[in-house]
Amino acid sequence: MVYDKEILDIITLLDDPDQYIQDALFRHLRNMGRPALEQLEGVFMESGDEKYPGVRKMLAALREEMKFEALEKWIGEPADDLLSGLCLIQDILTGDADRQDLQEVLMNCVNEVCVEIRDDQTVMEKVELLNHVFFNRLCFKTIDPMFSIPENTFIHKALEKREGSPIVVGIIYLLLAYHAGVQVRGRVFKGGFLPAVTDSSGNVLFYVNVYKNGLLFPHNELESFLAGLNLQIPQESFREARPEDLAQIYTETLYYSYSIRDDNQRNDIMNKLEKILKLFGRESSLLIEIDEEEDDE
Repeated sequence: MVYDKEILDIITLLDDPDQYIQDALFRHLRNMGRPALEQLEGVFMESGDEKYPGVRKMLAALREEMKFEALEKWIGEPADDLLSGLCLIQDILTGDADRQDLQEVLMNCVNEVCVEIRDDQTVMEKVELLNHVFFNRLCFKTIDPMFSIPENTFIHKALEKREGSPIVVGIIYLLLAYHAGVQVRGRVFKGGFLPAVTDSSGNVLFYVNVYKNGLLFPHNELESFLAGLNLQIPQESFREARPEDLAQIYTETLYYSYSIRDDNQRNDIMNKLEKILKLFGRESSLLIEIDEEEDDE
C-alpha cells in the first residue's frame, strides 16, 4: 500500500506524550475522513505496535468518533429503522452488536408470526396470535425488573437469549409487531413506554403488559396499571413513540443500570452513555415521579 506523505509525517507524531499535540492530530485526522483511517489501518497491519505504538490508540479514538457520528446522523434521520439505532448505541458501548446478524435473528422471529397471520383476521386476533408466538412459542420473558444488570438490557443479548429487562423485551415486542404488520405501536410517557394496540386511525384500543405475557388492558385501566408500578404520571403525557424516543429510553435505562454498579468498567461506559444522551439533545425520558406516601407504607 502506498501511503500519503502527510500520513507518514503524522504517524511519527502519534507517540508524542503532549496531549495538546494528540488532540490536534485527532481533529486533523478526523477532518481527513475515512481515507486517513484506512491508511492508518494499513500502517498498523504492516508494522503493528512495535514500530508505531501510537497508531493503535489513535485508530481506536477515530473509530469510536465515527460511530458517534453515525449515531448522530441516525438520530437526525431515523426513518423507521429502530434496530439500526439500537445497534449503533450498543456498538459504541461494547463493539459486539452486528446489525446484519441481529436483523437475521429478528426476521426469523418475525417469520414465526407471519406464517400464522391471515388477511381475514381482525386486529385483536392478530394481536392474540402475536402474543402467543412471542411469549409461548418463542418464549420471550422479562427478567431483572429493577434493571440491576446492564447486560440484561443489551439488545443483542436479549434477542439471542430471548429474555431481558422489561424495556428491551418491550422494544423487541414492538419490532416484531411492526415487521409482522400487527397494529401495535409504542406509547411513550414520562417514565418509559408501553406497547399499545391501535386502530387504523392510530387510536389506542388496548395497552400490552409485557410483564404478564402480553396481558391486554384498556385505556381506562391505565391509571391503576401505573399506580401498581408506583408511578404518578398524567395520562395526557402519553404520545406515540418515535424510533429515536425508544433509542433514548434504551440509552437511559443502560445509564441507570451502570450508575448503580461499582466496577472498573463503569466510568468509561457512563462517559460514553452521557455523550450519546447529549446527541439526542432532549429532556430525559425516565425521570419519574414516585408516590412517596405509598412508597413509605
